[in-house]
Amino acid sequence: MPPSPLDPQTQMRLGALSAGLRAQGICILHQGPDHRFDMAENLPAAWSGQAVIGGTEADFLPAETAFAFAEAFDRARTTTDDQIIEFEIGEGLRRHYFEARMVSDELGVTTVVTDRTEERAREIAVATLLREVSHRSKNLLAIVQSVAMQTAHHSGSIKDFLDRFRGRLHALSSTQDLVTESNWRGTYLQSLITSQLTRVGHAILPHVRVTGQNPLLGPNASLHIGLAIHELGANAIRHGALADGQPGQVWIDARVVHPPDQPPHLVIEWQETGIDVAPVQHEPHFGTLVLERIVPLSVGGTADFRVEADGVRYRLNVPADQFES
Repeated sequence: MPPSPLDPQTQMRLGALSAGLRAQGICILHQGPDHRFDMAENLPAAWSGQAVIGGTEADFLPAETAFAFAEAFDRARTTTDDQIIEFEIGEGLRRHYFEARMVSDELGVTTVVTDRTEERAREIAVATLLREVSHRSKNLLAIVQSVAMQTAHHSGSIKDFLDRFRGRLHALSSTQDLVTESNWRGTYLQSLITSQLTRVGHAILPHVRVTGQNPLLGPNASLHIGLAIHELGANAIRHGALADGQPGQVWIDARVVHPPDQPPHLVIEWQETGIDVAPVQHEPHFGTLVLERIVPLSVGGTADFRVEADGVRYRLNVPADQFES
């Protein structure tokens, strides 16, 4: 005898319930005492086309998952306690993660299967991000510690140390802000130059000309090249082309070059001209060490720093893995 038709209100409620289950990624299953399924509502897409009704776990689940499913079913029937298992199912190259809660009843076991794929993806993304933040934080702290020690080693007084260390710390902080705002992608070279020179002194910007390409520097390159720009700018203000009474100018140019039979690399050049004193002075020790050794080694490139009678020239070669053109 066919089942009696449902009244419209009951059909509407069942339809709303089914829609709610789909929206939340929930599947309802029921098995009789013999493990055979007699109800399956809102099956996951990964199970489409599989024989569920009338079959057992082994008929549509992978062997390992089917075994765990059957064991949990038996425990639910024996102990009458809810059983929870987690399992995954492949769909092409993608993996789907599920949680199944089994509740025993008089006719068998009802199982509520919840799709946890998006939740698991968020958990993995958060865990990856936390590892990345931890890694970058340790790197940044190591840089700060090195800068503090070297600045102290080459400072003649506490005031000299505080002035120079504060400037370098602000330079790192400014670059870190730009990197963080870009979701850790890095920062564009011209934005980095503007940020660093603005911190050194707003008044110098009209005397600085920036030309060439504007590549996106990776996080590591951003931090170290930002520190180099700070050192060059601070030195230019103290006793270079941008010092009081000097009629000098600064030209910063960047270009990606493609040597034959070699990978491309970025060339950043800093030139100070129009200095009317000879020989020109420059900051010795740590500032020079930053420009000639620390920055090029940190980005895997090379550098050439020259202080001459008519100006200051700095050339930094940055390999292709440190930027996007």
